[in-house]
Amino acid sequence: MNKHSIIRQLRESKRLPSPSRVTLEVIRLSQSETTSMADITKVIETDPALAGELLKYANSSLLGNSPPVVSIHRAATRLGLNNVVNLALGFSLLSRNQAGNCRTFDYPRFWSRSLAQAVAARSIAEAQGKHDPDELFVCGLLSHIGELALASVYPVEYGKILEREMTPEQLESCENEAFGFSHNDVSAELLLDWGFPDDYAQAVGLQKQYGQSSFPDHPAAELGGLLHLACQIADICLLKLPNTGTLLSVEALARKFAITTENFSIFFDRVVLRWQEFSEMFHIPSQHCLPYEQIKVLGTAVAGEEPDPAVDSLKILVADDDPMILLNLERILAAPNRTILIAADGEEALRIAIEQLPQMIITDWKMPVLDGLDLCKFLRRTSLTQHIFFIMLTGCEDDDALVQAFDAGVDDYVVKPFTPRVLEARIRSGERLIRYQKTITRDKELIQRYATSLAAANSKLLTMAMTDALTGLPNRRSMMTRMGEAIAEAKRFNSQLSCIMIDVDHFKTVNDNYGHDSGDLVLKQIAEIFVGKTRGYDMVSRTGGEEFLVISSRTDLDSARQLAENLRSAVENHGFTLPGGQVIRLTISLGVAAWRAAIADGNMLIKSADQALYLAKVNGRNRVETNAC
Repeated sequence: MNKHSIIRQLRESKRLPSPSRVTLEVIRLSQSETTSMADITKVIETDPALAGELLKYANSSLLGNSPPVVSIHRAATRLGLNNVVNLALGFSLLSRNQAGNCRTFDYPRFWSRSLAQAVAARSIAEAQGKHDPDELFVCGLLSHIGELALASVYPVEYGKILEREMTPEQLESCENEAFGFSHNDVSAELLLDWGFPDDYAQAVGLQKQYGQSSFPDHPAAELGGLLHLACQIADICLLKLPNTGTLLSVEALARKFAITTENFSIFFDRVVLRWQEFSEMFHIPSQHCLPYEQIKVLGTAVAGEEPDPAVDSLKILVADDDPMILLNLERILAAPNRTILIAADGEEALRIAIEQLPQMIITDWKMPVLDGLDLCKFLRRTSLTQHIFFIMLTGCEDDDALVQAFDAGVDDYVVKPFTPRVLEARIRSGERLIRYQKTITRDKELIQRYATSLAAANSKLLTMAMTDALTGLPNRRSMMTRMGEAIAEAKRFNSQLSCIMIDVDHFKTVNDNYGHDSGDLVLKQIAEIFVGKTRGYDMVSRTGGEEFLVISSRTDLDSARQLAENLRSAVENHGFTLPGGQVIRLTISLGVAAWRAAIADGNMLIKSADQALYLAKVNGRNRVETNAC
């Protein structure tokens, strides 16, 4: 189908998602060169709900710490005419289409994902600095509007397609087969119809193709990549847990838009916070999303499992002392998913069963050396072979004999002479049980593997929760836990305990003059100095910002003061190299306190050290002060 006829066909249904009359009037006015901002805001003010949504956006954290605005005119001035028109369109569609007639289309999830992609697209545009963030917000919000359109125009037909679990590629193929176009085509054409620039509309149509060899060399290609990245981030927000490889590809794509791998975790977590803020603002349900670093751990732990081909294959051992019966059975049982093993007597069957471990044995009852009944009894005695499905061939239909066979462990029997049809039916019944057993066994193994992996993941998450991400030192939570243990130990054994509170002097000037990247590098270097100058039983932690704390077990006040002086001297004499190659000098102030029996808990000891630190700052910084409590 000619894609330009898509909108005409959909519009004829009278069910196409459309903005409110006020928004349509805003769009109409914006297409006139004589329209002023005042004309636009006057129309918007006639729709209180739309006006309120624009004010919410203008005052949201997405736009930084700008002073709040209370009038539509000031909001429009802040956002710009084009952005006001586009935002009005997006918010109008959002508010008017939160439910519909397609029973398998998840309307709340659609808008939740669209909001997540909108926030992600805006944040990427901010990081890259090449595109208008507000335009990308609306583009992200409406980039999958074609899905809503198909659900609205074809609720029954599209609903049947959505009943099936399928990949995005399979969904697009089914849409093309059913309607002659896909939801991506519809999204792009709707944006063109609503007056969006060609590049933005084409980017929406191209976003799914990003990364393919056929991805076109087009001005809209980069925008398509930006929307593709925003879409992947939105999927992670909605708990589509990816594996490690997928996360690495997302991080690699983010680097193309000026988001470094080191900063991606912070970037993602900020997107989640903004998404949840907007979801609450527009009454769209959102989900709790783990911090990105925890998602990475779980992505490693819970990896996708490949299907086990053994579940769909079957190894059958046939035992009979009659060569003609063996030949006939081999012919009857032949099938692509079966491996047939042959034994001429019970003794050979026992050897093959132990060596090859078939899932099924079909054996004659009466055989020389070792008959079928004794073969069954022997195999049922060992755990290695007791699971084998056992079919007995017999010429006897005596009740007592059959009861004896079942008591020995036979699962089924076939009376000779038999017809191939009956034997095949008995084998299929056995195959079903074998497959159930295999599936249960495999599931148990998977559960055990997942349990082991998740236990390891939980251990990693616990370590992450107790570790400062920048320096790798224990964080404040970890320090408080260790402080409690150290005080309990000091009380029990009446031993010495001291702590050292440390603050980097004038650290703010490093961030102000050289940037936060330089400040982070300085903190890492200081942490390395502290670790190198303390003893194995000292615990160095970063408690926040430029503050550190050292817990020194079995150390009195004088020894702790000497340790603090060593740390001070090491920092003072160190040249800190910044990313730009500059070398700067820094100093630290330290407060030392020693525990005594009157101190009830760690907070009191820390407070005492903090008081000593305050004295060090008051007395000129770059010094050590003590507090004997």
